[in-house]
Amino acid sequence: MNLSNFYYNLPERSAPKSEFIRTVARRCNVGEPTVRMWVKGKCKPSTSEHLRVLSEETGININDLF
Repeated sequence: MNLSNFYYNLPERSAPKSEFIRTVARRCNVGEPTVRMWVKGKCKPSTSEHLRVLSEETGININDLF
């Protein structure tokens, strides 16, 4: 499983997707649009700290995120 799969498997009809985006954006000190770009695979985080946060929030190994 990668980051995109994780995100798209979150429940649609409730707030987990929005909350995930907000939480990651806050923890990484980036905007929500940036996190959405990561999730969609349009760009990747530029720092190892961002990758660590994503790994912690998703439970996905850093090497498997993208």
